Amino acid sequence: MIEAAGELLLEGGFDAVRHRAVAERAQLPLASTTYYFGSLDDLMAEAAANLCAHDETAVFARCNALPRRHRGSTATAGALADVFVGSDTTLQRLSARYEMIALAARHPLLRDVVAARGQSLAFHHCEVLVKSHRVADPVHIAQLIGIEDGAIVGALAQTAVRPIDAVRDALLDVVDVLAPRE
Repeated sequence: MIEAAGELLLEGGFDAVRHRAVAERAQLPLASTTYYFGSLDDLMAEAAANLCAHDETAVFARCNALPRRHRGSTATAGALADVFVGSDTTLQRLSARYEMIALAARHPLLRDVVAARGQSLAFHHCEVLVKSHRVADPVHIAQLIGIEDGAIVGALAQTAVRPIDAVRDALLDVVDVLAPRE
């Protein structure tokens, strides 16, 4: 059921996640969705957590594959964009990621999902910066994530800009300030 809810979330956003739609997608009786999920918020939070888990697995794999070496500002900005956006991440996944963040203000159960994802991202940012022989200050990591988030949201609104390129370009001028070389 959670996989079915996640698929619906990717295809149509959080508005597409409804008990009936999930039951149909999972080929289960409607009663099973209301039995296992007391509310629609519970179902949405589980679907979002499942998508975050898939996203985190991909980020972890890209971070692990990144070799440890001294990187200049261009290479560090590229490494951050590669790890946190990824060239294979679909626009649907990115849209769902940012829709979840926006909806967390109205859905308390999503706040925990967003907070856990934020902690994971901060940890992996630290790893990328350490592997790049850069200073990994928690306050500056939060600022890097904010810049990345803004670049992605801006790119999602444009058809001619790839989010990975937008993130790399946004980080180019700030990476030496927020994550200086060791």
